[in-house]
This record gives sequence, C-alpha cells and structure tokens, in this order.
Amino acid sequence: MRPSRNHLATAPIFVLLASLAVPGIAQDRHNYLDKRHFFYVGGYNQDGDLLAKSQRELQEPVTIEFEKLGINDDYTSGMLEYHFRLNDRWSLSAAAYRFLDGGNVDLLEEITWEGERFDAGLTVGIDWDIDTYIFDVMYSVAKSDSYEFAVGGGIHALDTSLTITGQGTISGEAGELQGSGTRAKGSILAPLPNLRGTGFYAFNDKWSVQGTVGWLSLGIDEYQGDFTYAHVRGQYQVTEKIGVSLGYQLVQVDVEQEIRLGFRRFDVDFRGATAAITFAF
Repeated sequence: MRPSRNHLATAPIFVLLASLAVPGIAQDRHNYLDKRHFFYVGGYNQDGDLLAKSQRELQEPVTIEFEKLGINDDYTSGMLEYHFRLNDRWSLSAAAYRFLDGGNVDLLEEITWEGERFDAGLTVGIDWDIDTYIFDVMYSVAKSDSYEFAVGGGIHALDTSLTITGQGTISGEAGELQGSGTRAKGSILAPLPNLRGTGFYAFNDKWSVQGTVGWLSLGIDEYQGDFTYAHVRGQYQVTEKIGVSLGYQLVQVDVEQEIRLGFRRFDVDFRGATAAITFAF
C-alpha cells in the first residue's frame, strides 16, 4: 500500500524536530556543517500523477490525464543539488530535476488541445516534458557541532510542456481523414516563490540525516500556483570529500496561467526514492 501524501509530507518535520531534541553525540564535525561547497549528483526514481487542462476561446475545457490514458508514469531522472555557504549563518541552495514521459494513445473520443482538433479513432503521440528548478536563500537559526536548522525562501520555476501529435487516420462517411502531422503544444514557464526549512543532524563525522520541507500558495500576474516539497535522506561520508545519500522525495506543483480567452493548467505530483553521490570541499 502506498503511503498517504500527508504522511510523506510530514515525515521530514519529525526528522527536523528529532535533530534538535537528541543530544549532540557527534565526535567530529560533519563535512556538511564545515565545507563551503556541497554537491548532490544522482537520480530520482519518480512515480507521477500528471494532469493537464486547457481552454481556448469558447471551447470546452480539455483535460489530459496520463493515468486514464494508460501511459506509464514511472520515470528515473537526473538530480542535481548545490549548497554554497556564504558565511556561518547564510547559504545559497539550488536544485534541478527533469521528467520526460509519453506514449501513443488511441483516442476514444474527440479532443481539442491548444486549438487543434484530434478526432476519435486516431492514434496520437503524447509527450510531457517537465523541468523543475529551485533557488533558495537560507539562514541558519540554530547550529552546533552536530546539527543545523535553517529557514529561508526563494523561487521555484516549473518549465513544462505537453505536446500532442496526430499519427494515424480514421475512415468515415466523408472518406478517409488524414491525421498524421497535426501537432499541438501547450507550455508554461512559471516562476513562483517558495518558503523552505531544512534540518540536518550528524550522528558522527560519517553518518547523518537531513530533512527538508517547502510550501507556498500564491498568485503573480497571470500565474496562480501551489507548491509542496518534502525530502528526507540519510547520508554516509565515505571519504573526507565523497559520500553517498539515499532518501525519499515528494513534489507537488499545481500551476495555472491565464491566456487570451482561456487558461492552461498543469497539476504535477511526483514521489519516489532518491540516490546521490555527495561532494564536499
């Protein structure tokens, strides 16, 4: 049975509280608390729920949902994170994730996507491309030789596009209708602010645990969006500079853009295991 979203979203909070409640037992100061540069380079095995909705002019809203179309929504993507300490209290954080998915679908009913009509009976290709970027400025509100708790905020940018391409023909009373070559693409590049909290606890100079939560719901200009992020992971320092990390991450982003006489909306819900190699210097 898959864990509920509420449990996934709150798990890192317990990690943060535990990191502050447990007495410091670290014998040596962990690299994460000392080094100026800290990289995570690895992968994210994502299980996603993907929904896109679009309305143009006087047409009825159209909803594209991968699960109902029978498209596999599991994907392993690259993950890159970077933490830079400006001084003992202030730091910068950046992260990038990618999701690519799609497949061929036999339409059971007519749909219109971004002004292009695709008739029932056609085989169409559906491709979804999502790039997620997070940039934050963090301030350490509590810190010792064994733990750190930081809060901050920044920008969460979601660059997503859904493309439908006709790949077949249908036959009717009017003869054969050629559908090949018809292509419609809807995309959003939405930069939205976010709030963030991170807790790190080192059991010693080798073993550590880290939890991060982020959230915000806000509208800016033509964009309306909700953002929820949670990531908990354990880390082992192999050498002074190199370590390994295993964790679990949840990302939920709902963003809507007003366009002329209509709107575009993308609902993205990812969850899955993360694995990375860490570099500290």
